[in-house]
Amino acid sequence: MFRKLISNLSFSPALVGQLAFYAKRLKKEEATRRIGLVFVVLALIVQSLAIFQPAQSANAANQNDFVAGGLGLGSSRSINNFLAPYDANTNNLKDVMTYMGITRDQISSATFTSWTPNDKYSWGFQPRFSYAQGERQVSVTNASGQAVTTVYARPYKLYGNGNTPVYGWVGHSDRVGWFAIMQACGNLVTDIIPSPPPVPPTKCVYNTAILADNKDCKPCPGNTSIWINDKSCIPNIAKTKSALNTTQGSVDATTVTAHAGDRIVYTITVENVGLAPTTVPLDEPLADVLEYSTLVDNGGGTFNDSTKTLSWPTVTLAPKAKQVRSFAIQVLDPIPATAQGASDPTSYDCVMTNVFGNAVQIRVECPTPKVVEQVTAELPHTGPTENLIFAGIVLAIVTYFYARSRQVKKEVRLIRRSVNTGTI
Repeated sequence: MFRKLISNLSFSPALVGQLAFYAKRLKKEEATRRIGLVFVVLALIVQSLAIFQPAQSANAANQNDFVAGGLGLGSSRSINNFLAPYDANTNNLKDVMTYMGITRDQISSATFTSWTPNDKYSWGFQPRFSYAQGERQVSVTNASGQAVTTVYARPYKLYGNGNTPVYGWVGHSDRVGWFAIMQACGNLVTDIIPSPPPVPPTKCVYNTAILADNKDCKPCPGNTSIWINDKSCIPNIAKTKSALNTTQGSVDATTVTAHAGDRIVYTITVENVGLAPTTVPLDEPLADVLEYSTLVDNGGGTFNDSTKTLSWPTVTLAPKAKQVRSFAIQVLDPIPATAQGASDPTSYDCVMTNVFGNAVQIRVECPTPKVVEQVTAELPHTGPTENLIFAGIVLAIVTYFYARSRQVKKEVRLIRRSVNTGTI
């Protein structure tokens, strides 16, 4: 168009008016392309920051983690980030690994790789599922036989992403065989749940595997517990839990989706189904529940804000006796749109999960960003090199068209000047 207009200008001076109109259009076009160039440059700067100073997850740690924050990313990734808390026995990490029969040498010689965890067990410090779903609670003892902490093993497929490759360090132990340590959280992954290590024969522990090795331990009637030295019984304690959404008509909270501001009342029950009195601790870990709610009624218990645990004084239950406790939470308004946990897939997954004997899982109304997150699990893996190449190509194209509009604008100005002076 521009070339045709200029070539006919000497034959038809009336085209000067169209040339003026074309000059105004070029001026607007230059302004538009200048703005586009500015935004592309800003986007390139942001992209560079994301590459050279990569963002860290706002939800990279969880109370379920063996190592808070995981074992590092990029150049900071190292198995030494696991060995440091192991050597210091932070959170009884060394006791846990020793209980599993995994030595320091076996950990340090592990190789970084990826694996598909579908048929394996994932270990953590917090309960996430019920016994009926396959989760098992293991009381970890130290070298003296004293219980020091509790860990939970659950089939990884319960998380719903068992076919997704997981990265970490893989090694081999004489006791558990194949094992792995996850990069994102430091949690242990095994093929099996090992049997408890042998205990001195003078001690009788409530465990059927030890029962067979200790002649002093005999079963109680109904196999609900065992005798200790033929004198007393260790009873079983049955734990159950339920929840009602009182805002939506006191319906079972697991059958409806909780909305912002809903009030939910939990009820826990402990019953002595054994044959002897026993003292029972009453502790409720609420970390996952409180991601989407706040505690509004502690039911006479004491809440520990650091461990997110609601506790009541221990009770002594006679045979067949039971105790009931209730507390209430209120769903946050607005409901947080925090991204799903980087180390624990059950964190900020739009489900409030609580385990007390059985698992109570209450769906929460997801904000729009969370819906997008669940539909699109992850963006394409492009990498920093591809991103910079793409951004460079876009910058080159935008710069070319901006420079071209400036050049044509200058040529139009020179032609109009020539027309006014009569040289054309």
